Amino acid sequence: MNPGTCSDRQIFMVGLGGQGILLLARALAVWAATTGREVITSETHGMAMRGGTVTASLKVGRYAGPLIPPGAADVLIGLDEQEALTHLPMLRQGGISVVNAATDTGTFSHVVDAAGVARSLGAPGSINMIMLGIAAQVLGIDRADMEKIVEELSPARAKRANLKALQAGFDCGAQ
Repeated sequence: MNPGTCSDRQIFMVGLGGQGILLLARALAVWAATTGREVITSETHGMAMRGGTVTASLKVGRYAGPLIPPGAADVLIGLDEQEALTHLPMLRQGGISVVNAATDTGTFSHVVDAAGVARSLGAPGSINMIMLGIAAQVLGIDRADMEKIVEELSPARAKRANLKALQAGFDCGAQ
């Protein structure tokens, strides 16, 4: 599968409360909508304030409902390695995983130490934007398009840091 050329796709995102899953999901949803695609989103964040699991689903194309069933996601984006491992069954056979992890154990398609990159930027809370830059490459999203979206969606106090982190994600490449 080349998700960059696929018009219909299901993207499952997972992380911990406070990591910015919802902003990442919103940026991808805005991108899909601005390209004229149908978009359905769903999120769960019951324990988000306490560092609990947060998930978001994004369906791009003609789908009837918002939830992605296990084994059906085309792409899994994990901001936390353990959460990504727990939710790996969401990914369909042959699907692509893009995960923040300190080391590549061979479990995921694309691994980057986004937490390490975020610390090196002096912005430890920017893992989501780094991962967005990497995921955007995997999905075939133009850098300039995603920069514009992040600039529009980011709160004023975080705009500069978010754009810097997004750039770092694009610069890391989809490894």
